[in-house]
Amino acid sequence: MISLIRDNCDFLQQGIDLLERHSPETYVKGDPATFGSSVGARMRHVLDHYASFIVGAGSGVINYDDRQRDIEVERSLDSGIGKAKDLLNGLRKLPIDEESRVEVIVSANTYSGDDLSQSTFARELQFLASHTVHHYALISIASRMQGIMPAEGFGIAPSTLKYLQTVEG
Repeated sequence: MISLIRDNCDFLQQGIDLLERHSPETYVKGDPATFGSSVGARMRHVLDHYASFIVGAGSGVINYDDRQRDIEVERSLDSGIGKAKDLLNGLRKLPIDEESRVEVIVSANTYSGDDLSQSTFARELQFLASHTVHHYALISIASRMQGIMPAEGFGIAPSTLKYLQTVEG
């Protein structure tokens, strides 16, 4: 398994580990301090991006705009955990060359059509890692506000964790 896939698998497992500490009620609870979004809604958003990547790996075109947005994953803790586990297994089995080219579709605004660009699977795996950490930071806040403490380092960028190791040494 290439390292970028392994790293993203690690992120998905971190999410699963945190979700398994939530209750069905805390998973769907929104809060104004987190823009009204629930842990479930943010996790669904993260998982949608992984699903788009996996589908795109098979077709050669990753379309981040054409996401499934499965409301059941957002509203059901069991569905969220199940979807995360399915995507983790799918990501582990992907037979891709990280340097292979791929087309990516993603809207950068609301007033024009989809933007198409050229990328590589490695770059898209880097994007997924960054995107996931960003949303995990928000999931961490929402979890903490409900008394559920994420694992140390959850939602913190790997570069920040490395930096903190050097200064705390």
